[in-house]
Amino acid sequence: MNELMTKPNLFEKYCKNKEHAKEVEKYSLMILSALKGGVEDFKNLPEKAAEYLSQASLLHDIGYCIEKKSHHKHTMTIIKNEGIENFTNEEVEIIANVARYHRGSFPDTNKHEAFAQLTQENQTLVTKLGAILRLADGLDKPHKNLLLRMEANETEEAVDIKIKTIGFKPNLKMAEEKKDLLEFVLQKKINFLFM
Repeated sequence: MNELMTKPNLFEKYCKNKEHAKEVEKYSLMILSALKGGVEDFKNLPEKAAEYLSQASLLHDIGYCIEKKSHHKHTMTIIKNEGIENFTNEEVEIIANVARYHRGSFPDTNKHEAFAQLTQENQTLVTKLGAILRLADGLDKPHKNLLLRMEANETEEAVDIKIKTIGFKPNLKMAEEKKDLLEFVLQKKINFLFM
């Protein structure tokens, strides 16, 4: 039986850029809500998906305390080794894997042992949430806090993500680069539109 973790607060202990982490969390939850509202493949995510995504978003860059280049891998290791308070071991594994896939290669059962050890259901969940986190991280470049809300509409060929900003259009160059995993998950092109 999984017991709840009672561990130190990793966000307070390791997060170097708390403002960025909180914005990525906000954007991740916006994207999740938009996708659940407008994309069939995201409508039946588990009840706790938002909690996992929230934690992974807040912690996604804590691996910088070890090294910049592979910080996503170090993030996963720190989360797995230290745990997260009020989450079971299985939930910590999910959160650690979601945080790991905010950059770098896609989840791969042949190359990534931690991902391969998850159940198939949790692998699917990690891939979907990792795709959201990856995109949210791209949307917060260059750290300008411009986004107010999002909506998603699915068609046969694409998913349009409509973005409401504070009055001017943000630079979406990094978001364009980091939408790749979400496009892979959906097998559709992601288009960004402004409301």
